[in-house]
Amino acid sequence: MDHSSQEDDPVAGEAAMWVARLQSSDATPEDHSRFRQWLAQDPSHAVAYDELCALWGDLRHVPIPADRLKKLRRRSATLATITSLVVAAVVSAGAYRMGVVDRWQSDYYTVVGEVRSIRLEDGTLVDLNTDSAIAIRYSQDERRVQLLRGEAFFSVARNPERPFIVDDGALTARAVGTRYSVRTAHSHFPADVQVEEGRVEVATPQDHALLDPGDAATLTDSGELHVSRRDVDSQTAWRDGKLVFSEKPLGEVLATLQRYRHGRIVILDEKAARQKVSGVFDLSDTDRVLDALSESLPVKVTHVTDMMILVRSR
Repeated sequence: MDHSSQEDDPVAGEAAMWVARLQSSDATPEDHSRFRQWLAQDPSHAVAYDELCALWGDLRHVPIPADRLKKLRRRSATLATITSLVVAAVVSAGAYRMGVVDRWQSDYYTVVGEVRSIRLEDGTLVDLNTDSAIAIRYSQDERRVQLLRGEAFFSVARNPERPFIVDDGALTARAVGTRYSVRTAHSHFPADVQVEEGRVEVATPQDHALLDPGDAATLTDSGELHVSRRDVDSQTAWRDGKLVFSEKPLGEVLATLQRYRHGRIVILDEKAARQKVSGVFDLSDTDRVLDALSESLPVKVTHVTDMMILVRSR
């Protein structure tokens, strides 16, 4: 939802008002009754309210003090004032989760669902995956890139005098000239490094590993590196707008798919989560991917709103 248009959209403004009012510590039974009446007036009311709550989920856990809301009510009863309260609370509660801080600090970034290629000053090509951000910190002695969030694939221009280092705050991946990906820890996914070509030295404060082509190092909760073999081409097929899965649990597939779309995909039962998925899916239409999964597996996909998808066994 575009906050800049909330004041021009009366339904969005009313939804924002109800989020603010129901989150306040002095919300009354009458408020809740009037809210239910408002919901019943038009289906679009529930959609707008659910989208706002889903998009700014952290706001539900940030109660608005009663004295603050009372002051705002005395000062003005307009939707614009109450909407401003919602936006202010959202900024404080959700800015980091939504990537705003990382994007401010970055030199290059992608939004949710976007994949982008960037050529750096030394000729290195960087493919940024969805919702990712990097900051470039080149010096005379080294070429350092800070991976602030998300995932990036690096095709490094060879320069033995200036090693190339990717740093995500938890690990570093050092190379001279090679092709490899680095992913920061996020939600269901641990930080990891995957090597397609060349050799990469991966280090944490607790561990160290030297990776060859086809190797991957995953950072464990204890700070150690778990090295395994991977099909790196398939794992990084997002560079070509594809997702490739081979006998992966549906729960993992949906967690991956969710990275490329706004809102949430909620899987409601373990039986559905364990269903195995194999196939190549096009990232340009994530709704079509969900349709394909519901057609090929014994699961039902329900679009509650544009921002909330429920998946359950049939």
